[in-house]
Amino acid sequence: MSPPAEHPREIEPDEQKTEAFRQNVIFGMFVAMMIGMTLFEKIGVGPADAPVALIVPITFAALGAGILFAKPLIRFERMLLYFAVVVTSALSNVLFANTFSVTSLLLYFVLYLPLLVAFDTTEATYRRCLSFFSTAMLVFGAAVWAQHAIQFSIGWRYWPNLDKLVPPAYLIPQFVYMQPIRYGMDFMKPQGFVFLEVSFVSQFLAFALIIELLFLQRMWRAAFFAATLFATFAGTGMLLVLAALPIIFTRTNTRTFVIILITAVIALFVAFQLHWFDLVADRLNEFQRAGSSGSSRFIDPLDRIRRALADPTAIYSGVGAGQIERAMNIFWWPIVKATVEYGLIQGILFYVFFIVSLFDRAPSRQLSMILILWFSFEGTLLTPLNPLMCVMLSTMFVLRDQRSTRRNGRPRDAAALA
Repeated sequence: MSPPAEHPREIEPDEQKTEAFRQNVIFGMFVAMMIGMTLFEKIGVGPADAPVALIVPITFAALGAGILFAKPLIRFERMLLYFAVVVTSALSNVLFANTFSVTSLLLYFVLYLPLLVAFDTTEATYRRCLSFFSTAMLVFGAAVWAQHAIQFSIGWRYWPNLDKLVPPAYLIPQFVYMQPIRYGMDFMKPQGFVFLEVSFVSQFLAFALIIELLFLQRMWRAAFFAATLFATFAGTGMLLVLAALPIIFTRTNTRTFVIILITAVIALFVAFQLHWFDLVADRLNEFQRAGSSGSSRFIDPLDRIRRALADPTAIYSGVGAGQIERAMNIFWWPIVKATVEYGLIQGILFYVFFIVSLFDRAPSRQLSMILILWFSFEGTLLTPLNPLMCVMLSTMFVLRDQRSTRRNGRPRDAAALA
């Protein structure tokens, strides 16, 4: 006689309330981090000569609340790899570097510590977070258009200017807040009032567009974000979208693909009519001009890592934390800075830790791949926004395996939401 079939245990009302509270805490963490990374992106606290971006304490406070109320998960693979990065990088500096910055070393360790924190998250909560991101960027997208309306009517000098409204001691330095659309023009690229510079608002808009195309598929929002992205006259967000399109197309249905294609054709036609390409055409030749933005972003980093690896000792040691060359127009990729300052082994270990964290039961493998591309070629190692953005959009979520099925009856892969 076979034993009676087991019936799934019903969740008690108290458990349901507790679980709902935890999911609300996770959503609240996301909201706090999103507000910090947008409204307070340009604000710093601490020493006047080296302020710490306010988004760092905001993120740590949000994650701390999550640890207290949302029961974090222990991810041993992340912990072991992070420990390996910390130990080998510290030893590389202490044993082999002629000089190094203790501040840079500690900042390196602190900024990537949040990648260890993860929470058991439902698909509904994750989509709720992404929807909030999209809604918030509608507001900042409207701010971009408001800036254009102001500068084409009464002039950009009437923009609210944080450089003048906030005491210098509380501003993050070394970013170009006001940037002309083209050298010599009296029209500026809109930075959404609160972003460090136009490249950052364009990247946030690009992620909002990617989120809509990958997950939410509200085409009117996608069209708004695409149009606003053009209106920033910034290349970084556009490059991110172009790099992400092959990944996005792997998850889109025929209807969405056709809409994207038609929208792209219309956008290109309008861009030609408005001479958009004429305004940014000089950027296309920058890869061949030494000292230009394009060369500094994509050519110089490759040359620097080539020169570093010409020294056999670069396998295990570098020039020291914070010792890589500095200049306003030099843009070191994270892998370049990690390898040159700490050594090739340490640079590889760091990237293994970073990639494992991004793919560790990720809510969306597609978004993880896009984040890795963005971080690798448009991010920097010690700019707080870059690693903390990866935390906010991916690594702090471990999507729950809900054992649910799709409408067609196939098992749902909880590790691939998109």
